[in-house]
Amino acid sequence: MARFARVIAFAFPLVLAGLPALAEDTTKAGDKPEVLTKVTLEDIRDALQNAGYRGQIKNDSTGDYVSSASGGQNFFVSLGGCDDQKLCKTLLAETAGWTPKTPLTVDGLDAFDWDNAGWLTVVKYKDGKYYANYRVTLIGGITKAWLQSNLEAFATSTENFAAFMQK
Repeated sequence: MARFARVIAFAFPLVLAGLPALAEDTTKAGDKPEVLTKVTLEDIRDALQNAGYRGQIKNDSTGDYVSSASGGQNFFVSLGGCDDQKLCKTLLAETAGWTPKTPLTVDGLDAFDWDNAGWLTVVKYKDGKYYANYRVTLIGGITKAWLQSNLEAFATSTENFAAFMQK
């Protein structure tokens, strides 16, 4: 046990020293990643378009959002917890509503969650349809690369959700 404690005591500072390097966006050697401290719908639209998806800013009775699709499956991205200066705390990505072909079970939802690495939360709304959503905090800022990567992962997951709902 004492040997294990010495190994941990030696390795722990080395691991901590390496953490900042792991958090950096290394897409261009030597360049610092561009950090967005105030994410806008335009940033979301641009990230989607840069990843090869459609991205259009729209407005309806719920407010402003970005509309997109992946594999023919529509999804929407909005910002929440915004203050007077339009500094927002969260990003919400959500699929269009679905009525499953067969009744959903807890085991089926658990399997879907496991297969999709927890990217999506499946929710049943008052309209009786199921939606998949993904929420993430924006507090402290994010890089453009991180935003694009997360939106790409959500877009891919929407296709998996559609396949799950059509079983």
